[in-house]
Amino acid sequence: MQNYALITGSSKGIGLALAQILLKNNFSVMGYSRSNKITHPFFNFNKTDLSQISKLKHVVFPKFDKSGKIFLINNAGDIGNINCLGNKNSDDIIDEININVTAPTILCNKFINTYKDSGSELIIINISSGAALRPIHSWGTYCQSKAGIDMLTNIINEEHPEIRALSVYPGVVNTDMQLKIRSTNLEEFPLKNKFVEYFKNDELTEPKDVAQKIFYIMSNLSKFSKNMVSVRDF
Repeated sequence: MQNYALITGSSKGIGLALAQILLKNNFSVMGYSRSNKITHPFFNFNKTDLSQISKLKHVVFPKFDKSGKIFLINNAGDIGNINCLGNKNSDDIIDEININVTAPTILCNKFINTYKDSGSELIIINISSGAALRPIHSWGTYCQSKAGIDMLTNIINEEHPEIRALSVYPGVVNTDMQLKIRSTNLEEFPLKNKFVEYFKNDELTEPKDVAQKIFYIMSNLSKFSKNMVSVRDF
């Protein structure tokens, strides 16, 4: 039977790399992002701005016939305006929380409601971050929202034991987010030099390598007993 994946943030970084790997492995993929770089007969692009919560109310997931596994991969995220609380714009805070935790929660709700009676095996993978585990100066809303993503994962496993939900920590990845971090003023982000050193020392993981590990998780779910998985562990 056909396997399906619904991926947010499929236009770049980990999301793009993962979509390409899945397509090579005979998945049908639905991408949800503001733009698209993939042309493939088994890829369906859905133009979506995940920061516009009111529009997410109208997102309709497709119905699948004779499906095996259906994955929802909440990959899209944004570190937002890097600055400490007290200096942030209220609209920026709203957008950052919306894209990082409100949108994934809405999509998980829609996913469960749409496919709970489908007879398919349902798996949700939420891309989290080590920032969920500790406060990082000037990343306040990002840390908050990723901690919220981990709790969302736990809630789904508590309420729906028939669905497998995982939070995946991708590590420090060579994406546009890292470029934004390195471009931030030191006064706004005191840890900037640490991330500059990651880049200079070639310590950033490439998106395709992280995507390959996520695909390994998807293909070997029985090997992962915990709900929180760091790709650095294997």
